[in-house]
Amino acid sequence: MEGGAAPEKDCAPHCRMSENNVGGNTAQTGFSDQQRSNDTITVVFTADNHLGYTTFGQQPVKREERQQRLRHAFQQATDFAVGQGVDLFVQAGDLFDATTPDERDRSFVSARLAQLHQAGVRVFALGGVCDTPAETHTLLGDAAQAPQVSYAHLGVMHYFPPNPTQLEPVMVKIRDVLVGICGLGVLAGQEGNPLTRVHEQSEIERAAVSILLLHAPIEGLTTGRSLLERRAQVSRSSIEDQSLFRYILAGYHHSYQHLHIGQCEVIVAGATQHIDFSDPDQEPGFVFLGLAADGIRWCKHIVVDSLKLQRLLLQTSELWPDGTSTTASTTDSILEQLQPLCSEETMVQLRLEGQLTRGQYHQLDLNQIRRYGEEHCFALAIDDSGLEILSELEAISAETGERFSPREELMALADEWIAVADDEQEKKALRATKEDLLAAMDEVKRR
Repeated sequence: MEGGAAPEKDCAPHCRMSENNVGGNTAQTGFSDQQRSNDTITVVFTADNHLGYTTFGQQPVKREERQQRLRHAFQQATDFAVGQGVDLFVQAGDLFDATTPDERDRSFVSARLAQLHQAGVRVFALGGVCDTPAETHTLLGDAAQAPQVSYAHLGVMHYFPPNPTQLEPVMVKIRDVLVGICGLGVLAGQEGNPLTRVHEQSEIERAAVSILLLHAPIEGLTTGRSLLERRAQVSRSSIEDQSLFRYILAGYHHSYQHLHIGQCEVIVAGATQHIDFSDPDQEPGFVFLGLAADGIRWCKHIVVDSLKLQRLLLQTSELWPDGTSTTASTTDSILEQLQPLCSEETMVQLRLEGQLTRGQYHQLDLNQIRRYGEEHCFALAIDDSGLEILSELEAISAETGERFSPREELMALADEWIAVADDEQEKKALRATKEDLLAAMDEVKRR
């Protein structure tokens, strides 16, 4: 490992390590015979912990277990930081899943921050999309504050609001190294690349190690599913063009990434637990870093205890291969394929795709499938957004293999009636009716 690293100490229980890779092989965490040099700043970096996250409709017992898992994952990061005796503990947004976390989560974080403070670890945190109030004032006229502000007032954390009027660097002397840290993020409804607001800062230019905490969508990592990702994306060119920050430690995205963009090292911590099924299959965790003025010394992704994700994709053509399956046989077929994926430690997503008739849709006993999921896995989500229910005429067309167009059928039928009509006045009336019906169909199609 270049330049040495931190001396070996006990890792938080059950942590595993991977080096600069996504979804790569992991090994038991250990840093054998590595020498910490005075010019290396050691950092534990985490983001998107989403403490307090709940799933709609989940059973109370499993909801409580979910809360405990979220807290345990964050504690694995803080325990690791204390055990390694790092210089900095950094949290880059969405520590909480809401702007008003419950007292249990608040107290839990207070205890963890006190532990870090007592160990001499400096803590820096950035507000995220989920835990920063969208409104600047409450109904009572008081200024709405992020939950992290109370910890900052107690002196156990430095808090960066995500949308400052101007960047205000914090300068910290660690041994003989001057470190400069800024924070920048996005809020719900925001537009424009937030990095374009970064201007030359004479203060941070003095820093030997300059760090930007970022909570925003980054070009190339987004899915484009949300308006925020399309409207407030940080472009790679803006990262490459800026020269103030050697290191960008980013939240928002839920999978670990280590990118080299221009002269900048961009590290995305990823979430500490799977939040939903939109997350990649990579295991959640936090990052252990060694940063120096002349470059990064090490970047280790530390895997934490988490539920496993499983996905099952079924096409309607598989469920009704001959179009004659019954309700029982269709549901049994789905349960048979779900069975090997289910365990108490898994979250399973069942995705159904393809065309089917209304009758076939009613053959899907989704309630029975949900009950099976509640009994055999930690959570089961059924995604039927990929199903297309055919009308009866469309279903007949699908069965015969012939292309069916209601518009074409109407035109053909009307032309037949017009052709056999004896009276010219009747023909004229039929033509007018035909045009009115076609116009009405086109209007419905446009809606």
